[in-house]
Amino acid sequence: MRIVDIARSAYTRTPAPIRRRLAPLVALVPRSLKYGPAFERWRRDIRQSQTDPAFAVERAQTQLQGLLSKASAGSAFWRKVLGAAAFATFELEALANVPITTKQMMREAGDAARVDASPALVHTTTSGSNAEAPFEFLVDADRSVREFAFVTTAWARAGYRPGDARAVLRGFRLDNANAPHQWDPALNELRLAVFPLGPVEAAAMADEIERRRIAYIHGYPSAIELFARHLDNAGRRLAHRVRGIFPISEPLFAHQRALFARVFPQADIVPFYGMSEKVAFAVERPGEAGVYTFEPLYGLAELVDDDSAPVATPGTEGRLLGTGFISTGMPFIRYDTGDRARLVEAATRENGWRLTVRDIAPRRKPDFLVGRDGGRIVATDLVPEDVTLLRGLAEWQFVQDTPGIAALRYVPATGGGETDAERLASALEARTDSRLHFDIQEVASIASGTHGKRAFIVQNIIG
Repeated sequence: MRIVDIARSAYTRTPAPIRRRLAPLVALVPRSLKYGPAFERWRRDIRQSQTDPAFAVERAQTQLQGLLSKASAGSAFWRKVLGAAAFATFELEALANVPITTKQMMREAGDAARVDASPALVHTTTSGSNAEAPFEFLVDADRSVREFAFVTTAWARAGYRPGDARAVLRGFRLDNANAPHQWDPALNELRLAVFPLGPVEAAAMADEIERRRIAYIHGYPSAIELFARHLDNAGRRLAHRVRGIFPISEPLFAHQRALFARVFPQADIVPFYGMSEKVAFAVERPGEAGVYTFEPLYGLAELVDDDSAPVATPGTEGRLLGTGFISTGMPFIRYDTGDRARLVEAATRENGWRLTVRDIAPRRKPDFLVGRDGGRIVATDLVPEDVTLLRGLAEWQFVQDTPGIAALRYVPATGGGETDAERLASALEARTDSRLHFDIQEVASIASGTHGKRAFIVQNIIG
């Protein structure tokens, strides 16, 4: 029933006026048809792979061989890149001998990297970053259901079942620009407006979450943080248990975890790592903040050093590569994601070919400021351990144009003001041994990006 998979993916891309008319009808479709048998098969296989290393290795190896053969047969670009590798009897260990591909290579190849017919594919783009232009490429039209199988299997740790309602804080354009929320009955999503999101909007959102008794909150950490901080400043807690917080697309900082634990004390926080190119998917280990294990059925993740050799020593930093299996119409094979991480455990046959890393540093969101000595001061050093230092601040953000100097932009909470921002700035200057000076700037709001994300650090220093 591949048509069902394509239909679900298509619904999420449908223009809002049409989606509004379709939503009540889609909501009536039974779950067994809404997600399709492929969804259930993938979820079953994912669960088996997590407890059966031999199954995971065999499945990953079969998928890899099929991907290499398909790429080589369907594209002269890939035949040149892969050479004899696509036709060899291929063991997982031999993947390290395949050339690494980069975004620039894929950008220049364009349509030549496509191996499936156009009707089976849809265009998508990355959002771009700093001076880097967005990257346009193709993904399988029916990949959404396969990907959602991995996502919902991860969320199951918090008790989530496919079809359960979620409150979602992402970059939505709501039909009524003045409304703080909108219900999508087809996807069982309460879509919450990311901007503006002040105390009044947060209270209205909380009221609707309580009315619907929604137990799961899903979205950008920066947006969930803002919602939670408004509730915390108002001394409000939801009347029912929130069982899960599902952060996506941004780094999750320690101060955000602490805030979520305080405002939603019974919720499991389940972050995962993924990317638009669909090459790798990893879920944070329970109880190990910042430690992620990759799913080999989704794609094969590798960590290599700056000389492109496999990283073998735990604690060593490297570049993350990915070879994706869930969208193969335009393959990404040994693709340099641009992200970096530190090795915890290498992928082996004994562990089901599951790479585990920590401290993933995303390519698109700088997580450091530059001190007056030229050294980097990472985001974790810019969050006070004493959360009382944040009192009086509804939102805050760092912006840097000059080494050693950063603007501390802040939106005051009710009753808060410049004194609160100065208190935070003084504490951070002391913490960084005066390597940074902070200029205080009160603003009416912290601007969101085009996708509704709020950057913790806006780093404008090039180089």
